[in-house]
Amino acid sequence: MHPYFLVNFLMAGAFIITKTLPPVCDFLFDNCLLELRQWEIFTFLGCVIVFKNKRQPTVASYLTNFCMYAKMSNMVMFFQENPVYAVAYAIVWLVQASLLRQPVYRGPDTIVYFNDKTLEEELKSCDPRVYWLIEFYAVWSPPCADLAPVFARLSNDYGLDNLRFGKLDVTKYPKVAEKYGIDQSGWSRQLPTVALFKANKEVDRRPLVGAKKRVARFVFSYDNLVSAFGLAELYNDRLIWTILVCLGGPMSAQLEEELRRISAIDNASVAVHKYELLLKTILNQDLNAAKQQLQLFLNFLLDESVGLAVSRQVVADLVELLSSRIESSAQVGLETCQVMLACLQNRAISFEDQIVGVRQLLARGLEAQGRYLQAAEALAAIDMESVQKQFSRDEKARVLLKTVELYLREKDADKAEQALSRCQLAAKDPPHLQQYKVYYARVLDLKGKFYEAAMRYIELSLQAGETEHQMQHLEAATVCTVLCPASSQRSAMLARLYKDERSQRLAWRGLVEKLFRERLVRRDELLEFSASLQPHQRQASPNSDGLTTLEAAVAEHNLLAVSRLYNNISLAYLGQLLEVQPERAEQMAARMIAEQRLVGCIDQIRGFVQFEERHPMSLWDCRIRDLCEQVNSVCERVAGLHPDWYQAACQANV
Repeated sequence: MHPYFLVNFLMAGAFIITKTLPPVCDFLFDNCLLELRQWEIFTFLGCVIVFKNKRQPTVASYLTNFCMYAKMSNMVMFFQENPVYAVAYAIVWLVQASLLRQPVYRGPDTIVYFNDKTLEEELKSCDPRVYWLIEFYAVWSPPCADLAPVFARLSNDYGLDNLRFGKLDVTKYPKVAEKYGIDQSGWSRQLPTVALFKANKEVDRRPLVGAKKRVARFVFSYDNLVSAFGLAELYNDRLIWTILVCLGGPMSAQLEEELRRISAIDNASVAVHKYELLLKTILNQDLNAAKQQLQLFLNFLLDESVGLAVSRQVVADLVELLSSRIESSAQVGLETCQVMLACLQNRAISFEDQIVGVRQLLARGLEAQGRYLQAAEALAAIDMESVQKQFSRDEKARVLLKTVELYLREKDADKAEQALSRCQLAAKDPPHLQQYKVYYARVLDLKGKFYEAAMRYIELSLQAGETEHQMQHLEAATVCTVLCPASSQRSAMLARLYKDERSQRLAWRGLVEKLFRERLVRRDELLEFSASLQPHQRQASPNSDGLTTLEAAVAEHNLLAVSRLYNNISLAYLGQLLEVQPERAEQMAARMIAEQRLVGCIDQIRGFVQFEERHPMSLWDCRIRDLCEQVNSVCERVAGLHPDWYQAACQANV
């Protein structure tokens, strides 16, 4: 602690020390206890300090004023005890005030100290676009001493080549004070005075002086000065003007000079703020110019000479700035992200968090342009198992699921399946798990595994959630079931769908019923259903000689339906029923027999297909089941049309 404050604290507590510390109190006073009126004075002193000092600009000024009021209270209490003590205390106070002055600020600044001639010359000869903020001060004035660190901080934070800061001592140059109407007497309330000049004219000043020379009170705090002179807006305008000048000429050297000047600032928050202003100015330029400027900016920022904390914050702020523009100007955002990735790659370990943010931003921009594959690859390049950056399970699931979604939009089932396998352990939370199941069903659907996809869709339709989503999953399950090759598993799936009460609201309820009851389905009945299929569901089925997946599935279904009606059938007639050539009907029957999906044999010499008879009791059971289901369907329709009659008839037959 500076001796000035140490001595002031001792002087502020002199009465309490001498009044309560034996044997000093025994020698000077009648007793060593503080009286009630003395406690009242201390209480009043505390109230005065709270109300008078709450707007002091710095801690030093607060402590100085506190000690001043405390010493005045000490004077009063010493006088009450003995006037001689008060006189002695006053003499010590005067000696202390004359020999031990308030310490002067010695920290860093960018201030020019003027005399009477240099100030006038500078104001007259400087560029008319340059602003000068001048402080008129006196070395003996405590308010001026309190303002010194505040003014120095302002010069460090807002100083530019065209926004400059200066000081002049009015005690040495009183004529300058007279010229600008500044009272320099010992009781003056105009010290310090801060004035803003442009083109040799005074633009504004604080404190303001009224018509009757009444000085308006002004607290010289950092925020008050910034607000009163509009330094933030002025700095931004001046900085943009400086950079535009740089961009108009040989900007590399000038921009590097500005960057070096900012890097020399000790205050990290101020440096970050100035870097951000530079970035905003650069990004507002033409795309080609902005790319060049940004590359130069990032190369300088990522140099070892710039602190890692500052460079990380600036890059993070750049990512945030681009995120607000990526939707409106995607191309600029994409070009900027690519430049950033190229620059950050050499220091990938130190800037891994920022690289992740850039890749996510790049993916957003590519997605906005419909380039889903490139967007997915941008996210897939993020190392989720990195040692440097620890991803939470939620972050992993969110990024990987987004990657899967982008691959699915591009209809790349293989890469979507790979990304989905990486996401299996991370997707544990209910929302992520639900999304994982949906994407897994879509991957199976995209890969042509329609039975497995139908199973997944039915499970999703039974889970709690919005009814609309449940019906969408149920409809997807219906489509995949129709596209499944004919088999006992498909029959079981059709039975499950047909018996589901929700399926009555589906558009393809009639088709499901026909397939479930093993009735023949004509090709012209599939036109509307076929039009609703997605492109991958319309592709040719393997081993079907050009038939689509839907045509092959329905042809196999019809073949099974024929086997229920006939014991044997000619290949020519079978081809007519299946609406294919006899040769293709023979190939289809042969394949199904080989895969044990159809029981029978082919007589190629006679051109017949012989279906083996099933057990008579099994046929009887099937027919009884069909009859009962048809009777039940009739009863339900009657109950729906005539509920009162139906209920009465049921009670009469009980």
